[in-house]
Amino acid sequence: MHGVPIATDDGANGATGASASAGGFHGALRSWIEAPEAMIEAARDRAESIERDLETTFGPEEMRIYPLLSPESLAAALVDASGRLVAASMVFAAEKAEAHIDPAIVSRVLRTGQTCVVPVAAETEDGQRDPAIFAYGAPSQASSWILPREIRDRPELAGGHVVILATITSMRATPLKAACETFGLTGLQTRVALATMRCGTIKQAAAQLGISYDTAREALSEAMRRAGVDRLPALVANLASLAFGVLPQGAGVPLLEDVWGLSPRQAALAGLIAEGLPREAAARSLGMSQASAKKELLRIYEGLGVSSAAALARTVVEAQALSCTTAATRGYVALAHEHAEPLRMMPREDGSRIAWSDYGPASGKPLLVVHSSMTSRPVSRRLVAALQAQGCRPIAIDRPGFGMSDPIGGMEPGRHDPFAAAVPDVLSVCRKLRIASLDIVARGGAQHVLALADAAPELLDRVVLVNPDPHTEEHGRRSGPLGAVKEAYFRNPRLVAVMARLIAAHLTPERLARMMERSFASSPPDKEALRDPQVLGDYYRAVRMFAAGRVAGYVNEQIAMATATRLPPRPACHRWTVVIGEHDTLHDPGDVRAYWQGILPGAAFVDGTGAGRLLALSDPQRVARILSATPPR
Repeated sequence: MHGVPIATDDGANGATGASASAGGFHGALRSWIEAPEAMIEAARDRAESIERDLETTFGPEEMRIYPLLSPESLAAALVDASGRLVAASMVFAAEKAEAHIDPAIVSRVLRTGQTCVVPVAAETEDGQRDPAIFAYGAPSQASSWILPREIRDRPELAGGHVVILATITSMRATPLKAACETFGLTGLQTRVALATMRCGTIKQAAAQLGISYDTAREALSEAMRRAGVDRLPALVANLASLAFGVLPQGAGVPLLEDVWGLSPRQAALAGLIAEGLPREAAARSLGMSQASAKKELLRIYEGLGVSSAAALARTVVEAQALSCTTAATRGYVALAHEHAEPLRMMPREDGSRIAWSDYGPASGKPLLVVHSSMTSRPVSRRLVAALQAQGCRPIAIDRPGFGMSDPIGGMEPGRHDPFAAAVPDVLSVCRKLRIASLDIVARGGAQHVLALADAAPELLDRVVLVNPDPHTEEHGRRSGPLGAVKEAYFRNPRLVAVMARLIAAHLTPERLARMMERSFASSPPDKEALRDPQVLGDYYRAVRMFAAGRVAGYVNEQIAMATATRLPPRPACHRWTVVIGEHDTLHDPGDVRAYWQGILPGAAFVDGTGAGRLLALSDPQRVARILSATPPR
C-alpha cells in the first residue's frame, strides 16, 4: 500500500460506529488520524464490526461518485438580467449558442432562484436540427457546478446574473479532436468521425467533406477498430464522453426523462442504443419484443429530433454530462488542465480499453514508469523531466481497473493475481509501440514488475524500485494512520472496498492535502515536499480517478497484498536497484531491505538517506541518477 491517504478535515467530531453519523465522513475517520494506535488495536480485535459500522453509517448518498469533467469542454455562458451575454466559454461561442438564450427564462430564474432546464432545437450550418438542453442557474446554485474558467472567474458570478450550461459538443473545439487523437485516429479518420457526429450519418458526412461514401466508410471502419468498438453509435459515445472528461460508470441520464419526456423504458432503450447495442440486443436486454423496440425507438427519435443511432448516442452522452455537471458536484471535481496529459487508448481483444501515456521523445530509450496501488498513470512533471534529461522516453500504463484502463472481466478480488493479470496490457502496448526492450522505474507496484520479469525477461533492461512494498505480514510494523489502515486491511480484506468507496466519494484536493500532511507528519522530507503546490498537484492528478468511482484496481491489489504469501527468490536481477527511503512512514526501512534482499538477492540496494515515502516526487533527480548509474545492456 503506497501512500494511502486516510485522514479527515480539521475540527471534525466522532469516530467509527454509531458516533460517526454526527460527524459524517470526517467523524468516521477522525479516530484513524488522531488515535491510530487505538485503531490498530480495534482492527485486531473487531475488524468485522468496523466494516459493519461503516456500511451502516454511510448509505448510497455518502458513497456517491462524481464526474471528472474537463471545464474547457463545456458550453457555458454568463448573462445579465436582460439575457445579454456577458461572457462565454470557447465551446458556447464556437457553436453560436447565444442565439438560443431565452430572456424570459433568465428573468424567471433571477426571480425564483430556481434552476430551469429546457430543451432547445439548435440549427446547424447545414440546416440540420440538433437537440440540446439549456440549464439556467442562479449564482447561488451554479456555484456548485463545474464551470469553464471564462465563467468561473468572472466577478459578476456573485449575483444579479445567470449561468447557462448547454449540452453541446463542439466540432470545432479542442476536446473532441483530442479525444480522436487519444485513440490514434488519423487526420482523415478524425474529420470523418467529427462530420458523422455532426450530421448523424456516414452518407451526409461524406457529402459534407466532399469525399466518396466508400472512403468515409473505410475511414470510420478503421476508427472503430482503433477505438475497440464495432458499431458507429459506440464510437460516437466513446469520443463524446472522452471529450467531456470522465463520466461516472453506470450513471443514468435523468434529463432524457425530465426534459424530453421519455418514459423510463424509452430512456433505458436510448441508453443501450447509445452504448452501441443493436436494436435486437437492446430489446432482449429490456425484455421487449422486436416490434415494440422498433416503435419505441421511432418515438425516441421523434421526441429528441434525431434521425440516426449515431446522433442519438451524442445526445445521450451530452445529456449525461450536463446531468453530472449540474448535480451536487461541489465544484471541485474538475480535471486540472495546467498540464496536458498525453493520454492514449487502445482496445483489448474483448473490447475493453487500455490507457497509457507516452511522454516522449520518440528518440529516447523507452522507460516504463509503474504506478503504485494508490495512484494511477499520470507521472509527476519533475520525474518526467529528470528521466528525459537522462535520455529516456517515459511511458506509463494504467493497470486494469486503475485510471482510464477498464477492469478485466471475471477477475474477482482475492481469487487472482492482479499484478500478473496486468502483464498482457504492457506487452500489448509494447507491441503497438514496437518496443523490444525498456527500463523501469517503479513508484510502488514492485509485484507487477516481478510478474512482468517472469513473463517477459527479455523485455526488461535496467530496473529501479522506489520504496517497494512487502506483502502484509502478521508481525509487520504498524504505526500511524497508514499502519492502522494496513492492519485493518490485513485483518478484514473486505474493508478495502468499503474504505475505497468512502474515500473516493469525498476526495478533494484540499482534503488530500490535509490527509497527506497528517499521514506523513513523522517524515521531515515528505513534510517539506508537501509544501510545494506542484508536488501536491501532481499527486492529486495521479489519484483523482478514484473520485469517479474507478477503484477496482486498488481494491484488487490491496486485497492481494493483504492475503499474499512471501514471494520466491528471483536470482536473475543484477540490473535491478532497490531504493529505500530513510523516513518511510509506512514500513521500517530495515524490514523492507531484509524482505527484498531475500527476493532479489542479486539486486543493488541504495539507502535513500534523507528521503521519505515520496522520494520519486520530492527528489526525482536522485531516482534518475540511480537509473543512469547502471549501464544498459
